[in-house]
Amino acid sequence: MISLGEHQAQVLETPGHTSGHVVYYFAGDPALFCGDTLFVMGCGRLFEGTPEQMYASLQTLKALPPLTRVYCTHEYTLANASFALSVEPDNVFLQRKLLAVTQLRAANITTVPSTIAEEIATNPFFRVDSMSIQKELGLVGAAPNVVFAALRQRKDDY
Repeated sequence: MISLGEHQAQVLETPGHTSGHVVYYFAGDPALFCGDTLFVMGCGRLFEGTPEQMYASLQTLKALPPLTRVYCTHEYTLANASFALSVEPDNVFLQRKLLAVTQLRAANITTVPSTIAEEIATNPFFRVDSMSIQKELGLVGAAPNVVFAALRQRKDDY
């Protein structure tokens, strides 16, 4: 735990982007400051970590309360939405989110924060169990970390 004024944050290790990456979770007023582990509809590149580490780190974040606000470090939302739709085009929540995000960015308004619930509905890296994503990757029934690794590679090449 660390203190920021009167607020207490739990420090969670989230290797994947880098080997020593950490995030800060404030349970009292549910907020997550996730650095480059999680983005709105995306996740960080793997610079020092492995796909298995990043997958495990994202599962830790996915398990946080649904209304936890997610504050990431970069505004990559439009690009992430485009990629997400390329691997899950029939996701109605994702289609709606893209429309909202497009309007926000056109007005020069940030899309951060998101929530864990929104990410569960729209972020392909939280949705490796989605049959449509697995079909798109040709990995129906594969282990979740295998689907995640293929998805992250596809995003790297996108």
